[in-house]
Amino acid sequence: MDISAIAGYNDKDMDSPRPDILADLAPLVARINAAIARLMARDDEIVAKVGDYCFDAGGKRIRPLLFCLMTQALLQPLTESRLETGASFEFLHMATLLHDDIVDAATLRRGRAAAHLVYGAPEAVLAGDYLLAKASLLGAATDNLECVKTMAGLVSTLSLGELVQLGARRQVELTEADYFQIIYRKTAVLMEGATRIAAVLAGADGPTLAAAAHYGRQFGLAFQIMDDILDYHGDQTTFGKPVGHDLDDGKITLPFILAREALDAPKRRRLGGLAGQDRLSPADHLAIGQLVAEGQGVNRARLKADELVRAAQTALTALPPSAARDQLTALAAFTLSRDH
Repeated sequence: MDISAIAGYNDKDMDSPRPDILADLAPLVARINAAIARLMARDDEIVAKVGDYCFDAGGKRIRPLLFCLMTQALLQPLTESRLETGASFEFLHMATLLHDDIVDAATLRRGRAAAHLVYGAPEAVLAGDYLLAKASLLGAATDNLECVKTMAGLVSTLSLGELVQLGARRQVELTEADYFQIIYRKTAVLMEGATRIAAVLAGADGPTLAAAAHYGRQFGLAFQIMDDILDYHGDQTTFGKPVGHDLDDGKITLPFILAREALDAPKRRRLGGLAGQDRLSPADHLAIGQLVAEGQGVNRARLKADELVRAAQTALTALPPSAARDQLTALAAFTLSRDH
């Protein structure tokens, strides 16, 4: 589905300067990837095969980056053991992707066939379970009880988020508050956990720990909003999964919600009637895109993401000045301009 021309999105909104933060962080990403490879090399063959397939597909390693940069921003050395703790957040993330793709019957992930289509659904489910356990073990290896408790809470909240999202399918009157609760549980909690655990292991005081966690939470919420915008505005080749899949899957996201609230009653009913169907035709997609555009849903959603990014950046002022703090600031800004 290509509705970018009618989705209510103004490309001029994306013309703000974009620092080359990913290139700046490439050496750190290389260290993270080396830690992941080292940890995966210890696994049994089937887990290693599925894991390697998923990790080899790429990815920006945002979650371990958040952990590592927050560690450095709190003036702690990034040791090999800390890198492995950071890698645990990528294992958690990959486990959720393996499970989500099966639940959603997804065919593509990062531009390649989803792992369950290559290795089988049972193998993908069990590999995901193994990665969850592996992440928990890495958390326990810190010998920090608060870290262990936080990791356990992350797994619980991520699972709950997916269950709640399943229950909300095709609920065309889903509220903005309900949407934010869902995306906190399914996405932002993991990013909040990464920055919070970095602060815990750095021995940060209460206000600093709260600021670190707040940064991760606001970052994560903005990140998911932009992901939901890309489902309307993105290109499948760049995005790495089918554009419009959220609508096909019955997921009601922020662009839809904000557009719905801006439309008059007859158009609101039409939008709900279209999106509430079990199967959507290309014509249905087009009509939904036109209504979302009329309600300026994508532009309104991006303004929300922009507010969240600013809140995340403001939270960083509680940390001492450093190159890592500057990189966290730039990484938050990057979420607003990403195309995948």
